[in-house]
Amino acid sequence: MPVACTPSRDPGVTRALIRTRHDPYGVVTYRSARLEAAGFPHAFAARHGGVSEAPFATLNLGQAIAPGAEDPAERVEENLRRLLAAAGLAGRRLVRVTQVHGIETLLAERIADGPRREADALMASDRGFAVTIRMADCVPVLLACPRTGRVAAVHAGWRGLVGGMIESAIATLEAAGSRREDLEAAIGPCIGVEAYEVGPEVAATCRAAGLGAAVCERTPRAHLDCFSAASIAIERAGIDSSRIDGAPLCTFAHPDEFFSYRRDGARSGRLAAVIGPR
Repeated sequence: MPVACTPSRDPGVTRALIRTRHDPYGVVTYRSARLEAAGFPHAFAARHGGVSEAPFATLNLGQAIAPGAEDPAERVEENLRRLLAAAGLAGRRLVRVTQVHGIETLLAERIADGPRREADALMASDRGFAVTIRMADCVPVLLACPRTGRVAAVHAGWRGLVGGMIESAIATLEAAGSRREDLEAAIGPCIGVEAYEVGPEVAATCRAAGLGAAVCERTPRAHLDCFSAASIAIERAGIDSSRIDGAPLCTFAHPDEFFSYRRDGARSGRLAAVIGPR
């Protein structure tokens, strides 16, 4: 018999993100009420309102190649333009990185004029910039400091969660002059606990990293609750749960709303989270 577990531990983070459909293209975004009230333009994208064709229909936000199908770069760029407009970031310079499931945070203003760098989080202070990360099941976290106007966008799969990617990004913001107790955080759509079966080595690594409360012991394999793991990481980095927005939105379980690599494999497009300084 499987051992019962709560689909997400109760971290005190149950404030639903705001779902909005934006005309004229029908781009759908999810936004944090706290980040919005603090004046930070931002969005977590769904898969609607873009120009990409199947299997990447329609708002694919990362270059994708599947057997017999490839999404041209110009379509991805148009999708990004539409997302920025929907997020209130039109006209800003968008900075991206090549994500490698690591724990490095880079400053957007320093790398904007060079070749694309490898990292899993971006920080920005200049209101002329916006930063983004891509995902297709991994956890997106947006961080913002109302006192300084500084922001960060963070990507964390299970490797990033156990490696301390979220904590590292918060420490980078603090080193730049923000106080972690001032930060606001929002957790976006990611794979849900019911869909995320993991092997014993991953479960053991999560427990060793202090994320055991997010591991659901089941037979034959454990499941990982990435939303809870992210909330644990944010709270232990010094941000009170009252300053965290987000509720579990499973990318795997909603094929009409989200891309999911675990569900669709190479035929999955990419979602994105984007934020800009205020």
